[in-house]
Amino acid sequence: MKAPRLLLKPLFFMTVIFGVIAVVTSVTFGNRLRREMTREYESKALALARSVAESDIATILSRDAGSVQARIDQYLGIAAVSYVLVVDENGETLSHTFLPDVPPEIGKLLVTLPSGDGVVNEEHLMREISLGGRTYLHVSSPILSGLAGYVHIGMDMTEITRNIHEALVEQQIIMLILFGGSVLLVFLFIMNISKPLTQLSEYAGRVAVKDFSNVPVITSDDEVGQLAKAMSAMTGQISDLVTSLEDRVLKKTRELKEARDELQQKVEERTSELMRTNTQLKIEIAERKVIGDALRKAEKKYRTIFENAVEGIYQSSPSGRFQDTNPALARILGYKSPEELMSSIYDIGTQMYVDPNRRKDFLELLEERDQVKNFVSKVRKRDGRIIWISENVRRIVDDTGKIVCFEGSIEDITMRKKAEDQLKRQAFHDPLTGLPNRALFLDHLRMAMERARRRKHMFAVLYMDLDRFKVVNDSLGHDAGDELLRGVARVLEGCGRSVDTIARFGGDEFAILQEEISAPKDAITIARRILEGVRQPFNIGGNEVFTSASLGIVLKTDGYDRPEALLRDADTAMYRAKELGKSRFKVFNKKMHDQALELMALETDLRRAVDLHEFEVAYQPIVNLESRKVCGFEALVRWRHPDHGIIGPTDFISLAEDTGLIYTIDNMVLKEACTQVKRWQDMLGVESGEELTININISGKHFGQSMLVGQVAKAMETSGLGAESLFLEITESALMDNPSMAEDMLQQLKDVGVRICIDDFGTGYSSLSYLQRFPIDVVKVDRSFIDAVDVNADSQAIVRTVFSLGESMGLKIVAEGVETAEQLAFLEEEGCRFVQGYFFFKPMSVEDVDKLLEGTKQPS
Repeated sequence: MKAPRLLLKPLFFMTVIFGVIAVVTSVTFGNRLRREMTREYESKALALARSVAESDIATILSRDAGSVQARIDQYLGIAAVSYVLVVDENGETLSHTFLPDVPPEIGKLLVTLPSGDGVVNEEHLMREISLGGRTYLHVSSPILSGLAGYVHIGMDMTEITRNIHEALVEQQIIMLILFGGSVLLVFLFIMNISKPLTQLSEYAGRVAVKDFSNVPVITSDDEVGQLAKAMSAMTGQISDLVTSLEDRVLKKTRELKEARDELQQKVEERTSELMRTNTQLKIEIAERKVIGDALRKAEKKYRTIFENAVEGIYQSSPSGRFQDTNPALARILGYKSPEELMSSIYDIGTQMYVDPNRRKDFLELLEERDQVKNFVSKVRKRDGRIIWISENVRRIVDDTGKIVCFEGSIEDITMRKKAEDQLKRQAFHDPLTGLPNRALFLDHLRMAMERARRRKHMFAVLYMDLDRFKVVNDSLGHDAGDELLRGVARVLEGCGRSVDTIARFGGDEFAILQEEISAPKDAITIARRILEGVRQPFNIGGNEVFTSASLGIVLKTDGYDRPEALLRDADTAMYRAKELGKSRFKVFNKKMHDQALELMALETDLRRAVDLHEFEVAYQPIVNLESRKVCGFEALVRWRHPDHGIIGPTDFISLAEDTGLIYTIDNMVLKEACTQVKRWQDMLGVESGEELTININISGKHFGQSMLVGQVAKAMETSGLGAESLFLEITESALMDNPSMAEDMLQQLKDVGVRICIDDFGTGYSSLSYLQRFPIDVVKVDRSFIDAVDVNADSQAIVRTVFSLGESMGLKIVAEGVETAEQLAFLEEEGCRFVQGYFFFKPMSVEDVDKLLEGTKQPS
């Protein structure tokens, strides 16, 4: 039998209370037991310590370690005693029970006790310590007030925990047995009480569904028995009432159904009659409304279209007079109303059209086609302004074919015509400067080439690029840059002639087509005038801005089939002018074209070389002058071209930087050099990576990218080379190009741990400031100073200054390009420690370096 949920709640509450009591009792009892046992252990330990300290004073004073040891070994048989330790007044151990030595934790406790020099201490010290994962009560008792030493006894506190645990387990088992018996008795009691309640609950459920049979018989004299008797009497009365009520409800339901059916029949008959009448009326009203609405809509529709149309609508006579117009046409032609328009214009051909012949053309088209669409003309408004209109017109004829009138519409397309003109201008003109763009320039150049082929017609093409435009954009902003471009455009217009075409190609590039020149010197004269004009200061936003330009000129224009080829050669000449120092012009010749082709072929070969891994790394040793030994190498890349042989870096590095291939080449050199130096370090068995280092040249192009730091870290990780062995060489010019980005990149490299070296030091204009600003570790003195150091006093002074500066800033100084004994002698005299040059070693292959290092390897 299932117990009622009402009685389960007290049972659950009793269980919770019993559990709380058991837990609280266990905790209280455990804590009390721990305190008592701990107190007992403390007294036992203290008694043992006093016993040893007081009974064995003579043995301890005589330092008879054997007798003391025999005595303290007896104490290990006492329960819970884990160790005994006796020390003299100087803290030195006489005897102990540890095997084999006193643990360091116990030794630290001995140091904290006062000892020696007549120190008197009457206190007994007790503390808990952890040793080997177990807790001990450590008691220290002084012998003769500490003058003869101390006795240390350790009591294992684990026994206390174990005894408490066993006592609590026994208590919990007894409590659990008592709890189980109590729960069983309570459950049996609840089940005895719940039986009559369950019977009453089930009977109440049957009564709810009108089942009054099987009344439960409960004969007890308690409240449950009285409740059963009352329910039995009440259900009898309810049964009679329900039966009587159901009979009356059925009777009334039948009467209401009969009345509803009768009323529904009458409503249906009346509704049918009303629907027939209503339908007839709706039909008559709808017919009248449709006819009236159709008439009104037709009239309103055509009147609305005519009056509110955006386009002008009219009827005109064949003779050219308006017969009817709408307000839109009056507005288009500048009149206040249609009536004013019709009274003012009596001859359309002469009064409206700007070209009198347009009316004649209009009539001829109508005669041919019966209608005219998109007839575009210029017309004159009332105030005299000229506008563009587009007409759509048809003829209206009678039954005999005679023209009655013309009906048409007029649309004002002035804005559209302006937009079309504007689009045409935008398609062929630069929106910033108003100059012709590349498309229009090429068209004019093409026509000039055609005229030159048909007759003797000389012309020249100039291609111009501003030299310092990026500086203006970066410092003053793009608005200032745009203003500068507009100013340069005005200068070019002032230098050119009316027959010349001056165009902007985008960015800071311009082109000038000079036509009808009598001799090549005319083009050169204008070029000089342009350069002089561009060099004049421009006032932009209250600032005086200076710039310059480089010009490329093509004078010999015959022999070209395409204008693009002519522009290409002018562009080539312009770049040659930039290479020669900017702010100048250069006339194109065939040699420039050949060099451009060679450069393009070299670029193609360079791209192929990257894919085919045609690059090799040579290693030039760096020598420590103090030991005359190799202390590092500089990695130098070489290109082994299949046709041209070995190509040095000066012939292809700049091209690699322009094409973006420098990133791949530098990464290849970085990985290969790190791997080789790590192998050489292992071969020599060097203890520190600083004893054999590698210097690797890094292009300044990396300062605009974020890949370098990751590539350096990966190369060191892959090769196993330590960061202290890697020096990255940066040219001084690379630092000057973008100092802020260079500073950030160098700091990231320093965070990785590598060293930074400035190559070619002394050739830039801000060397000293850069030494202070950037995290530099090594300075390489440029070979141009070393070459003349034995004969040139200025070079000597510069080198001395660099050495002094490096020493004061804690920098490592390397002299490169040492080729003679005189140079070496000067450097040694000035205290130089590291050199590099042909006097010692030329760049070497991996095999040659292996042989060199094998010869310097110390025998094992």
